Amino acid sequence: MFRRLFLIILLTLLIAIAGLAFLTLDQSPIVTRESSRQVDNADTVKDLLKQLKNSVEDRHAQQKVLISESQFESLMGFAQRALPGFQGAVEIDPGKTVIQASMALPAPADSLFINLTAQVFPADGVDIDYVRIGSLIIPGDTALNIAVWLVDKFTKSDVASTAANQITRVTMTDAELTLDMRPLDELLAQIDVARENISDGEDPLGELTTSYLAFLDDSPLGNSPTPQTIAKYLNLVLSRAAALSDESTAVIHNQAALLSLAIYLGDHRISQLVGASHPTPGDVAEPRAPAVLAQRNDLAKHFTISAAIQILSQQNMTLAIGEFKELMDRAMGGSGYSFVDLAADMSGMAFARVASDPNSAQQVQAMAETRLRERDILPYIGGLPEGLSKAEFRRRYTEVDSPAYRKQVADIQQRIDNLALYQLNTGSGN
Repeated sequence: MFRRLFLIILLTLLIAIAGLAFLTLDQSPIVTRESSRQVDNADTVKDLLKQLKNSVEDRHAQQKVLISESQFESLMGFAQRALPGFQGAVEIDPGKTVIQASMALPAPADSLFINLTAQVFPADGVDIDYVRIGSLIIPGDTALNIAVWLVDKFTKSDVASTAANQITRVTMTDAELTLDMRPLDELLAQIDVARENISDGEDPLGELTTSYLAFLDDSPLGNSPTPQTIAKYLNLVLSRAAALSDESTAVIHNQAALLSLAIYLGDHRISQLVGASHPTPGDVAEPRAPAVLAQRNDLAKHFTISAAIQILSQQNMTLAIGEFKELMDRAMGGSGYSFVDLAADMSGMAFARVASDPNSAQQVQAMAETRLRERDILPYIGGLPEGLSKAEFRRRYTEVDSPAYRKQVADIQQRIDNLALYQLNTGSGN
C-alpha cells in the first residue's frame, strides 16, 4: 500500500514538473539582439553610475534617478557578453516599460529557452502589470510578493521588502524612466544584514586574504616612498604563499595573495566582495606610493582588479567588464578605448587562471621565488591602439565583434599565450 502511494505521489510530481516545463520553456528566444550594437552606447552609462554613486554617498536624502533606454540596452548588452546564452531588451514609452529576457538552457537542453516578459506602468510605487514566463502569466503583485518572500527567506533579512518599498514613484517619457526613491540608508543597512546572514561564518579565503593584506601593509615594499612594479609585489606575496602552503592548499593561498593585491593596489572596495578586513579598522590599507606596470599605475590597477574578478567570477564576466569599461571611456572627457588597458585586463585574468590551477599553482609560486619580471606577466604592448574616441573607434573597428575588432583582441591573446608563464596550464583543460 505504501509503495503504491509513493508511486502515485511520485507520478503526480513528475506530471506537475512536466506541466510546469511545458508552460515555462520555449523552443526559441523572444529576444534576439546583437550585444555588439547594444554596448555601442556604453559611454552613456557613465552618467548613470555617477547618479548611483551620488545616491549612495548622500544616503540620508530623497533620491531621483534617471535611466535612459540606451543605458538599459547597454547594460543588457554587457550582461549578454558576460553570461553566455542570455539576451535582454528594454523599451520605454510614456505609458509603459516592457522588459524582456531570454536564457538558453545549458547543454544538452540548449535548444530550449526560458523567456521572460514584464510590463511596468508609471505610478506611485511600483506597478507591475504582469510577468510572463513562457506561456505562464503571473499577476505583477503576485510575482513581486513571491520574489520578495523568497529573497527575504533566503537572506533571513528584510532586504527585499525594503527594496520593494524603496521606489515611491515611477514616471516615463519617450526612452527615459525616472525613479523617485526614499533615502538609501535603510536599504544599505539591510544589504549588510543579508550579506552577513547568508555567510556560513567560515570563510577561509576571506580570512587568508585579510592575513595577506596585513602582510602587505606592514612590508617594506608597501612602505617604499617610490613607485614599485607589480612584479615585485607578486614575488613578495607568492613567495609567502609558497612558504605557508603545500600541494593541497597552494591554490587558496595563491588566490588570497592575488585578492590582497587587488585590494591593496587596485580598489579597496574589493575587500567587501571577498569578506576581508583591513588591518586598521576605519583605515584603508594602501601602499605609500602607487604600484606600476609598464611604468603606469592604471595598468597595475587593471591587472590586479581583473585577476580578482577572475577569481571571484567566470572568464566571460571578467572580459566583459574590461570591455565595457573601455567602451565607457570613449565618452567625452574619458580616456578613450584602450587596447593596452584590455591587454592588462586579459593578462590579469590569465595570471589568476594559472595561479588557481592545481596543476600549476606551485609552479607559479616557484617562479615568484626565483623572481618574476614584468615581461613575464605582461606581453609586449607596442602598437596597441589606445585613447580612441567613439568616432575613431567606429572608424577603425565599426563595433565590438567586428572582424577588425576580433583580430585586434586575438592579437593580444596570442601575445599573452606566447609567454611561458601562461603556457603552464595549457594542457589542464582550463
